[in-house]
Amino acid sequence: MNKRRLFKAAACAAAFAPLFFASCVDDSYDLSKDIDMTVTIGGNLSIPGSGTEEFSLDDIMDLEYKENPEDSVIRTDADGNYRLLKEESSDPTDVDIEPVIIDEPECEETITTLNFDTPAAVSGEVEAQVEDVEMNFTFTKDDVTTDVTEVSAADVDFKAYLTLSFEPISHNVDEITLKSGFTIEMQMEGQTQADNMVYELTDLDNYRVKDGAPQTIEFINDQTIRAGETLRVPVRFLRIQNFPDGQGLYALGHFRMRTHVIANGTATTTDLNEGNIQVNLFNNAEVPAITLEQVEGKFDPEVDITIDPVTVNDVPDFLNDNENNLDLKNPYIKLTMSNGTPIDVNLTADIIRMKDGVQDDAPIRLGSTTADRDSIILYAAKGDAPTVSTYYLSREAMPEVAQEGNHTYNIVMGEDIYRLVRTIPDEIRLENIEAKALDQTYTVPLGQDGAHYVVNTDYQINAPLQFGQDLLITYKDTIDDWHSDMEDITISKAVVEMDAINGIPLNFSVDAQAIDVNGNVYPNVTVTPVQGTIAPGLKLLNGDASAASESKLILEITCESGDMKDLDGLIISFNADKKNMDGRPELQNATLNKGMTLQLKNIRVRIENGVTVDMN
Repeated sequence: MNKRRLFKAAACAAAFAPLFFASCVDDSYDLSKDIDMTVTIGGNLSIPGSGTEEFSLDDIMDLEYKENPEDSVIRTDADGNYRLLKEESSDPTDVDIEPVIIDEPECEETITTLNFDTPAAVSGEVEAQVEDVEMNFTFTKDDVTTDVTEVSAADVDFKAYLTLSFEPISHNVDEITLKSGFTIEMQMEGQTQADNMVYELTDLDNYRVKDGAPQTIEFINDQTIRAGETLRVPVRFLRIQNFPDGQGLYALGHFRMRTHVIANGTATTTDLNEGNIQVNLFNNAEVPAITLEQVEGKFDPEVDITIDPVTVNDVPDFLNDNENNLDLKNPYIKLTMSNGTPIDVNLTADIIRMKDGVQDDAPIRLGSTTADRDSIILYAAKGDAPTVSTYYLSREAMPEVAQEGNHTYNIVMGEDIYRLVRTIPDEIRLENIEAKALDQTYTVPLGQDGAHYVVNTDYQINAPLQFGQDLLITYKDTIDDWHSDMEDITISKAVVEMDAINGIPLNFSVDAQAIDVNGNVYPNVTVTPVQGTIAPGLKLLNGDASAASESKLILEITCESGDMKDLDGLIISFNADKKNMDGRPELQNATLNKGMTLQLKNIRVRIENGVTVDMN
């Protein structure tokens, strides 16, 4: 409680008595012996008036006692308007997506027998046809990260070689030649369109993509294969897309791509003897480990956001009383989230209110599991720049929020926000936080090391002290230290009168209790507000002082036993509300302001029924 000494009480009353009786005293007597020096002065006595300095809302809120006002939960803005403001930030949240690497693709070597029939020995070329000779290679991986849930396309960058070699069977053959126009076609098993694999040829002097057949490699020149050697056709793969059913990420954690390679064309050899000459043609492929450099698909990485509880401390007494009802007009929670990932993330959580160490109200559900107007979305980064998304969760609509820029939204939560701060809690927690990627397709670079991103979350409770009609605030202040001036007098009834100059837009009703020298409520002493209401006023920082109201207060102090010798002061209760202000919108909608003050002037104490003065 604040302690204020509004006046130096009735020392002057005690001073009257020695002067009044001076002529009746014989100096030869020892007044300390056998004579009762207790004197009663009858009638009503008035103690000269006094007053207080203006005490502002800063005084009431105790902000002046803080070395740094920013340490207080109650702050003022540049215009002097008060707000309850508390902020908390989470530690940065690391979001990782593991790479997708196909380590050992399986290739199936195909052996085709070429028959070079010669009815007689020849010294020229003999042909054999290669017709739909098929080989297969399969990319498989059964421990793909579950951070990736669907792959619709993937950028890759690897060089593979389609290989051809031969082995004579029936006769010695030194070399065979695959003639110009020889083709190798690549097809993904089950494909329904011809652009599943995007690639380029790196030996453009000898090979080209066949016109009108984007998956077919055509030989530009004859290619000769000598015995014991291998012809290697280089192909650089750039992208895999449009996966047929059963291919790609066909199940969570399981990837497969099976490809057919089909060869057609003419093979020749020379200088053969008479007979059926047979050669085995081997079709194979050399494929390195494959990294999905960039994946277009759906993702479900772990986004583990943890926000420390917002502790609401150093709250002024007049806001912290459990009997209060803070009908704040439009308090709000501001969530500011920086998303460095290329994925939109949907956030849901429970807002928990804690008072005296326990949860004292039902959780408030934040966000939505479906992408609707109440969803909290952390929008994806644009390139290397994180995207900042800001949400104002307010009691009433905030039209000004739309003016703040992109990815700034207002979600009206009505009475849920009112319940959160109807009395000031000790803590506000965000618990059961779930952050899930939206069920949409995104493009994410992975490479050899996977993807690494950061998400940051700031959490702010911001409640301008603009009160609504259901406001009820009780603030208690103590006026004490009277006894040092009244220790030699005893009174049975006193009337305290004062003028209240109020620049605060609240109705005040005043009640009081008397206290003794030990600070305890004085037994058998009653304080009755004869006139105990203070009208609202409106005095703003650097504003017009004449806007304050003036009200007269009268408090009557009586004692059933007729003895208040130990009276030391009053505990005054100021009960504030905003009732009956409909005709004054400037008061109804006003926010508490640093310039608002309350001053008690012309404080007068009238002692009725006389005083008893102890002159011993």
